[in-house]
Amino acid sequence: MNISQKKLEKSRGRLEIIIKDQNLHKLYQQGSSKALMPDFHENLKQLMLINTAGGITSGDEYDYKFEIDSSKLCISTQAAEKIYSGFGNPANLNINLNLTNYSSLFWLPKELILFNNCNLKRKINFNLSKDSNLLLCENIIFGRTSMKEKFEKGYLSDFWNIKIDDKLIHSEAINTGLFEKKYLNSFSTFNKNSAVATIIIVGNKFLNNVDHISETLTNNENTTSNYSKWDNKLILRLLSKDSYNLKFAIDKILSYFFEGSKLPKIWNI
Repeated sequence: MNISQKKLEKSRGRLEIIIKDQNLHKLYQQGSSKALMPDFHENLKQLMLINTAGGITSGDEYDYKFEIDSSKLCISTQAAEKIYSGFGNPANLNINLNLTNYSSLFWLPKELILFNNCNLKRKINFNLSKDSNLLLCENIIFGRTSMKEKFEKGYLSDFWNIKIDDKLIHSEAINTGLFEKKYLNSFSTFNKNSAVATIIIVGNKFLNNVDHISETLTNNENTTSNYSKWDNKLILRLLSKDSYNLKFAIDKILSYFFEGSKLPKIWNI
């Protein structure tokens, strides 16, 4: 029997978390998915997501649900999420977040690293009440550049929805049958870069303070960034040669939205 005929061990993870009035009301965790809420003695509550499996590969299943009510919260991950080589059905990662009653969320997971022959389907749904606010930052690294690895090919289906009172206001989608190196090299796409980030800002509390956002952008030989603002949302996009340069550019933008330019500890751990 060859390896393709064997039933391989797969990881499973599930989270259901409710935070209301700045307090943790429900924490359900199952399988490889864990969550911690460290006490940093700061006004901003911070929630850390942990994958004890150490990464994700084909056939893995993860499902996260968050209810955030009358709270200000930052959610990040303990480490970069690594999407390893695999075969068969894609891994599935489904994330649903609901924000109500003047809640504010900083969604700041660390980078998603795509290894060669990765195989991932991810869906993220944000549903906000009209009085809530969202700042999300997602960054994807094509290949483990710190180890000089080159990304050659892999499958990625990534789909995000943002709704206000159940009305769709924005979608992002990447869906490729086979993502190949040539797409990274093309001038019209990644132009030989390997790190990309998207920052989306929704809600009056955040949007009322973006007059000088252009001053936070990094544009040099390693990183290109720009932004657009329309329909009560602001979107920034960054493209870098590697995760090292991308992180510096992201930090400069995120610092703009925190008092005293002090980034959440959970983001810098």
